[in-house]
Amino acid sequence: MIIETIEFSNFRNYVSEATVFHEKVNIITGKNAQGKTNLIEAINLLSMGKSFRTRKESEMIRFGEVSCLVKGMFLKQGRPYGTAVELRVNGHGGGSGSGHGGGGKAHTYFVNGAEMLSVADILGGVYTVVFSPEDLRIVKGEPEVRRRFLDRGLILLRPLYYHKLKQYRAVLKSRNALLKAERVSIDLIDIYDEQLAAAGAAVMEERFRHTSALSAAAKRADAMLTDEKESIEIGYRPNIAAEKAEDAKEIFGETLRRGRERDLLMKSTEAGPHRDDLSLVVDGKDLRTYGSQGQQRTAAIALRLAEKELVRQETGEEAILLLDDVMSELDADRQGRLLERFGANQIFVTAAVLDEKAAAALGAVKFIRIEEGKVI
Repeated sequence: MIIETIEFSNFRNYVSEATVFHEKVNIITGKNAQGKTNLIEAINLLSMGKSFRTRKESEMIRFGEVSCLVKGMFLKQGRPYGTAVELRVNGHGGGSGSGHGGGGKAHTYFVNGAEMLSVADILGGVYTVVFSPEDLRIVKGEPEVRRRFLDRGLILLRPLYYHKLKQYRAVLKSRNALLKAERVSIDLIDIYDEQLAAAGAAVMEERFRHTSALSAAAKRADAMLTDEKESIEIGYRPNIAAEKAEDAKEIFGETLRRGRERDLLMKSTEAGPHRDDLSLVVDGKDLRTYGSQGQQRTAAIALRLAEKELVRQETGEEAILLLDDVMSELDADRQGRLLERFGANQIFVTAAVLDEKAAAALGAVKFIRIEEGKVI
């Protein structure tokens, strides 16, 4: 799969721009804060319907404007495939120079010109994998970062997971609201516990399966990046004491019942998939605690390479790879090893420094220079 063209209107620092891409390699250059990462973000937005950089959609709308539009034309299995995302800020806050304060947000999604009902309807259409310096947080950061990585990977590969996760979060929200109420109905808590156990087990089943496949793919990628000097293992660490997917519903239900008094005291649900984590281990050592900076960085890249591999395995498509300022983090040897893995993919690279030998391995390329939100 490749993206052929993209168009912007009031997206980030772009006013109105359009550009055509090389089917294999696109190198995006420019000084800092000119809009290089914004271009990467826009391509990913057409795949996921959401930004990998922010949860605030209003931040993607050019300052002083009330809406933005990003449109892309792709080739998928040799056939044209178009997607578009429009973001709007309603209410007060529009107008030149007025910012985005106060209004509600809205978004509209299109596939091949037809308006979609929700973001779920564009998932599974376009496959992108983003490599970013922020990926180091997957290894070093809090469990929430790893859960987000896990969920985004699952949503990319299995759009139905989006609905399972949404259902779990909706029941969790209702249960937490009940726990905060002045008068709590025990009968209603029983109902929510049953619903939450079922929804949570569906989420955990997908996470068990995905983590197993992710670990195998990441192990191969890590061996390639380190010339087989290291071996990474990724484990799913559910918050409840379930060691396999088929036990999750029963164990989660029992955990909720046993923890009910605590939950009533804390006024929140203290157990469940919303507190899951991943373990990342290299040669028997926990990477977060004992890994060197180099090992942590290599592991983060291996995780993204694993995502790329799983897209190919499970969908038959080659994901579009978006490398946002990660090449400068690697020495020349690892740059070369990484780029060798991308022969079948369309790639986008933003980098201040790219080793000449590694750049030569890319073959024919298109250079795209960005200056103050303009494609030069």
